[in-house]
Amino acid sequence: MESKTIILGGGLTGLSACYHSDAIVYEKNNNIGGHARSHIKNGFVFDEGIHVLHTKNEYVLNLLKDLKVDLEVRERSAWIFSHGSMTRFPFQANTFGLPANIIKDCLLGFIENEFTDRKKITNYKEWNYYMFGKGFADHFMLPYCKKFWGVDAEKLTTDWVNVRHPRPSLKEVITGALEDQTKGFGVNAFYRYPKRKGFGYIAESIAKKCKDRIYTNMEASNINLNKKEVEFNKDIVVSYNKLLSTLPLPELIKIIPDAPEDVRNAVSKLKNNSIFVVNIAINRENISDKNWIYYLGKEYTFIRLIFPSNTSEHSVPPGFSSISAEISYGHDNPLPTNKEKLADRIIKELIEINIINEKDEIVYLDTIDIKYGYVIFDKERKPAIQKIHNYLKSVDIIPCGRYGLWAYMWSDEAILSGKKAAEKITL
Repeated sequence: MESKTIILGGGLTGLSACYHSDAIVYEKNNNIGGHARSHIKNGFVFDEGIHVLHTKNEYVLNLLKDLKVDLEVRERSAWIFSHGSMTRFPFQANTFGLPANIIKDCLLGFIENEFTDRKKITNYKEWNYYMFGKGFADHFMLPYCKKFWGVDAEKLTTDWVNVRHPRPSLKEVITGALEDQTKGFGVNAFYRYPKRKGFGYIAESIAKKCKDRIYTNMEASNINLNKKEVEFNKDIVVSYNKLLSTLPLPELIKIIPDAPEDVRNAVSKLKNNSIFVVNIAINRENISDKNWIYYLGKEYTFIRLIFPSNTSEHSVPPGFSSISAEISYGHDNPLPTNKEKLADRIIKELIEINIINEKDEIVYLDTIDIKYGYVIFDKERKPAIQKIHNYLKSVDIIPCGRYGLWAYMWSDEAILSGKKAAEKITL
């Protein structure tokens, strides 16, 4: 088999690169979309964890319109359960309903904030103090950081924060302490989501335009740089002129025998968390009116509960409800039990917090283990990435996407990353 240009990986980035070029995608699984695909069975639609589109990028929106992706615009209903109370997201603008001492700490910390010199910020912990004050940071931001990332906030850099952490005004902070503030905050206060077939319909729609240039069940097992050949499934060899990779950098370097030792050492410095998802559907409707809820306490195994049946009414058959529980693990966050028992544990916890009850009939139960979840931005990441990317450039391999660039990347950014990589292919 021969190919002019090979794209490794059929997630959103790889599919976008294929759409924007004449390259061919090779995907190791029997389906496309990567972690942006949807699982559909018996009328139930589950994504692999939370996926919504909240971009304002005109190119991406016009592309999806041209592809006839029927997107609905919805208002987000996101909440946080902490300190025994349910409050609106984000925490830094909505303390109404929390214990009085927590509200007091948060307000005084925000008003009397001594962390005013931005130039002195060296890590994510200090950045939180600077942005929100000690009360907000200590009561939510920092402990949730540890639960989500598995590392302490002072070990993280601030390269990734930007618009992901909206800073409210003093008026908004005070209003959110005195009353239920329904004003939406952040980039995803309103979001878009496909009307049918789940978030995976976006990848599916892009793939339709590339259907003759996508090969599934093709796992890259070796890259011969001298011969410019990729071996798939340990027995099929395909030659290439140019090679684009969306594979996680550790997986890519692993299949390049000629990669030097300093590059392999750099790969060993890269960190990420992993996400285990438990998807459940029950024979009862309207179990919640929320899109998702963050859970701060360590007594809860999950970091977040998502209600797909509220993301789109077409995610479940009439009369049913669905729940996705996300569990973050890795580093200082070990799983509380083995993976085979996690679903039972989650069901028990959902009963304890009255999301479901013992009489509910569970009609769908599945788990998804996402080895590469979110990239961890620690101080070792940047020099390691520079070393790896310089090497890949020297051997004419173009990395792109969340795991190729080793970045915190939303779905629209993944699509644009594929487009940018395609432009490099055609140079």
